[in-house]
Amino acid sequence: MVTFSGVGGSKLQSVCQSDRAIWHGVGMVVIWLLIVNCFALIAFNRLNLGQDTAFEWMANGVIKQPAQSWKIVDIHNRWDSYWYLDIAEKGYYLRGEKDIANVVFFPLYPLLIQAVAPLVGGNLILSGWIVSSIFLILASAMLVRLTQRFHPEIDPVLPVMFLLAYPTAFILNAVYSESLFLFLSLGMVYYAREQKFLIASIFAAFASATRIAGVFLCVLLLVEFIQSQGWKSLFGKRVLPLIIAPSGAVGFFLYHWIAFGDFFLYLRIQSNWGRDFEMTATDYVMRNSPYMINMFNDLLFTAMVIIIGFLAMKRLRISYGIYMLVSMAIALSTGTFLAVARYSMMLFPVYLMAASIRSVTGRGAWMLTSALLLALNIIGFLNHYWVG
Repeated sequence: MVTFSGVGGSKLQSVCQSDRAIWHGVGMVVIWLLIVNCFALIAFNRLNLGQDTAFEWMANGVIKQPAQSWKIVDIHNRWDSYWYLDIAEKGYYLRGEKDIANVVFFPLYPLLIQAVAPLVGGNLILSGWIVSSIFLILASAMLVRLTQRFHPEIDPVLPVMFLLAYPTAFILNAVYSESLFLFLSLGMVYYAREQKFLIASIFAAFASATRIAGVFLCVLLLVEFIQSQGWKSLFGKRVLPLIIAPSGAVGFFLYHWIAFGDFFLYLRIQSNWGRDFEMTATDYVMRNSPYMINMFNDLLFTAMVIIIGFLAMKRLRISYGIYMLVSMAIALSTGTFLAVARYSMMLFPVYLMAASIRSVTGRGAWMLTSALLLALNIIGFLNHYWVG
């Protein structure tokens, strides 16, 4: 057994332990990818599920039931995957004011799909799966690093376990931008806490070119800046790097203005997707049991995020809690609870809070419940059931 002594030896030992934890996290992701995709392929071909009846727009035949298949690549192409692949293949376009359009999907992820596609024979679905999987691995490594550096009281591998068991985690390896956004948000937080605000702002800029939620990261970045530099720094040169942070979203809106003549096109088209900043009573009429389960699920995740947001402000970092609460407030202001389960998956403080639970029974209960919901959601997602 090799031992190290002295200051240099202590540092080397610390680095070795850090690298070991990162490799453990990465290894868990690789094993997870193998297990969940095998499970998904078996479950998809074992069960003969009918049409989802939770919502009228699903029950009327608009959403087609996918045919059973053993093509493992194709099971990662569901729901919003169509739009990312559409952008990667055809670019942005409008099909009429009253129609939904691909212009509400931000450009960085489809650009990466385009970049990788030539390496896999032009197969856009395979390219998207590879991009998502790579960034899931990178996100897990960054989550371990963040935990080690700033939350040493938490086992650094535990947050990754809770991430991989999250009820909507399968989407992290589907043709969706979630894993890319999670990596960029974790990178931004890490460098913001290191007080390297230029690098943090660059991560935020890429995040805001990935999803509109990237703009909310700027709130976290601003709070970290004020905490470390003081209020007066907002009026000095040190604040200038933060201007870069929302540039991804601003650039996307400028593109809308140049290409389509409407800087606020994103907001206008969002209303066609049911996000019209209005809540109506008819949206909450319990039509049937599937709808009731979906509504209960959305309310449960909403409550969980709000509670964890307040707890994170007290137990982890005030900027974490503010980020969670602002993100949830904006999501709910669009007039619907739909997709809260998926949006909450990208809020990294959830995994830190779960990993900080001291009770083994409590952590086990969380993990078991989450894993069962993950299995249910994998089956639903593959069969075009609404899972958020």
